[in-house]
Amino acid sequence: MRPVITKAVTALMLVLMVAATGAAREMSLDDCIELALKNRSSIISARGAEQLAAAGQRTALGAFLPRASASYGYTKGKETGIDPMRTLFTGEKDTILTYIVDGDTAKDFASIPTGYDTNDEQDIGPSKSLTVSASLAVLDVGNWFDYAEARANREAARLDVINSEQDLIYAVKVSYYAYLAAVENVDVQQQAVARSEEQLKLIQSRYELGSAALSDVLKQKVQFGNDKLAFLRANNSVVTTKADLSYTIGLDPNEEAEFSTSYSVRAFEGTLDDAVTFGLGNEPGLLSVQKSLDAAKSGVKAGLSGYLPTVSLFANYNIFEGTQAYPETFDYSSNTLTYGFRVSFNIFDGFFRESSVTGAKVARNNAMAALSDTRNLVTRNVKTAYFEIDQQREAKQVAKENVDAATEDLKITQEKYNLGAATILDLLDAQVSVKQAQVALIQADFDLNLAIAKLEDATGKL
Repeated sequence: MRPVITKAVTALMLVLMVAATGAAREMSLDDCIELALKNRSSIISARGAEQLAAAGQRTALGAFLPRASASYGYTKGKETGIDPMRTLFTGEKDTILTYIVDGDTAKDFASIPTGYDTNDEQDIGPSKSLTVSASLAVLDVGNWFDYAEARANREAARLDVINSEQDLIYAVKVSYYAYLAAVENVDVQQQAVARSEEQLKLIQSRYELGSAALSDVLKQKVQFGNDKLAFLRANNSVVTTKADLSYTIGLDPNEEAEFSTSYSVRAFEGTLDDAVTFGLGNEPGLLSVQKSLDAAKSGVKAGLSGYLPTVSLFANYNIFEGTQAYPETFDYSSNTLTYGFRVSFNIFDGFFRESSVTGAKVARNNAMAALSDTRNLVTRNVKTAYFEIDQQREAKQVAKENVDAATEDLKITQEKYNLGAATILDLLDAQVSVKQAQVALIQADFDLNLAIAKLEDATGKL
């Protein structure tokens, strides 16, 4: 029985380990970008604005469709205080009346009231009425321009969503590369600590043999302490950059998230003119401003259309079933159909129309200026990012050479120190130079990736 229990426990532990491994799956850069596009409020707000713009376009389209309405009414009441009071006959009898007309005798059958009463009130209703109305604007130029404006605004909102997504993608890359740089910096600082510790042991051995001064031991201890402090700062930097990355992608920084540390050094091929041309034709922020200008131009035309007449058709159909109270109460019903057309022309509305046109022209002029500024901004951003790539490529090459030079210099200085041809300060400087060169190489790698991402953001390629 015991082997069975052991196997069951082992299987359960394996399942838990697999589950834990799945829960702690490392997120790649693409995973972070996908998560950020789902969680961040800026994207949610931009998409909400696009939905509102789509609703505005539907509303503008509705101006071309007929308007229809229906109403139903039911009334019942009592009429009182009738003055003069109404006479109500309470009875009658049939009789034959004899008339003498021009010497001739004529007889007629008639009903003669036998009694009457007066009443100052009467019931009204019940009455029921159903009315269906419809109208259609057949000539309203302003509707066309309103629709063109709404359609341009919706396209601008869609481009704003893309622009917000690209800005967020760039922000994620900045945070992600900062985290990777912090992780790699930990390895560099750890190597520096190990190197300082070995140097300290070596110098202490030489001091014990009498071939090194006490000051050399103390200076190396200080260097060893500084390297341990730098290592601690590097570990803290990993924590802070990881929290920043979690916030950027919309996660709670208190949650334990694991991020992949693998990455590829990216490359960019293309000329500056190609990059500028592509940016001016594809950068979503610039395209959104262009659509806003199109909307503003349509707004001016819509305002000017207020000086034109409008023509509309209408039709009403009413069904009435109830009572008529005058001159006496009796049942009454009718079906009524009315139709026709209406022409309206705004002659004077207290300068409201003129104010609307002026406001639309100001908005158009502002949009034109914004478009010019945005085009210049895109061109500047593309050029800045393009030349930064060249600069970072050169910086990376220099950093590689500097690491090789500093490493070789440390070896030579170590040998010189062992032979007494170099001081402890020379050795400490060589150690610091190696660490600084390694850190600079790490930063150069990520700076190049960021420069390429910056150019893609400026041109609308992200």
